[in-house]
Amino acid sequence: MDTFFLSSWQLGILEWLELGLFILLGATTLRLLAKCRRIHNSPVSAIPVPPRLPQHKWLSVPELQLLMFSLPLELLWEVAQYPLYTVWQKGDWSYILYGLVHCTLGDLLILLVIYWGVALLSQDRHWYRSDFLVNGVLFTLLGLGYTIYSELVNVNIKGNWAYSELMPIIPVINIGGTPFLQWVLIPPVILWLMRLFSVPVMKDSPMTQ
Repeated sequence: MDTFFLSSWQLGILEWLELGLFILLGATTLRLLAKCRRIHNSPVSAIPVPPRLPQHKWLSVPELQLLMFSLPLELLWEVAQYPLYTVWQKGDWSYILYGLVHCTLGDLLILLVIYWGVALLSQDRHWYRSDFLVNGVLFTLLGLGYTIYSELVNVNIKGNWAYSELMPIIPVINIGGTPFLQWVLIPPVILWLMRLFSVPVMKDSPMTQ
């Protein structure tokens, strides 16, 4: 959960833009997940697909895959852990719903930036296909490291948000247990799903650049 809530909060232009972006991403995700299910359940065609005309080219775009699989996972986690923050007790329903949208979009942005960071280090946009263990561990550790830093600063130093008495605390580092687990468990699951549903990319295809 990476957000800043003002005490005198009201829905403004930026908030409406965030909500619109979230709805657009949600609708796109549902559509793509439905396509993934049809692809997974469809029988293998006896006629080979021409190598330069893949049937589902969007599955070879790693950023799109990342967002598609991240959105439902991150949203569900944020919903589950929200009562462990004091904002659950202080805000009205519109305030709470906007907070969920804001936090989920923040999670997606963090994942995307970290993914690009690993891609730059490995010189490969599709790094999850090869060297999965090393790059996957790096991807997870970068997300976890940012979360530890963010929780320490925003909870213990700036006080931008606070835990309720229900939040389990990780000893020594003194941050919430659920945000810690969020970035230990979700990134590997996302990468596994990306590998599971990925399609081959031709070397001369712009998708590999």
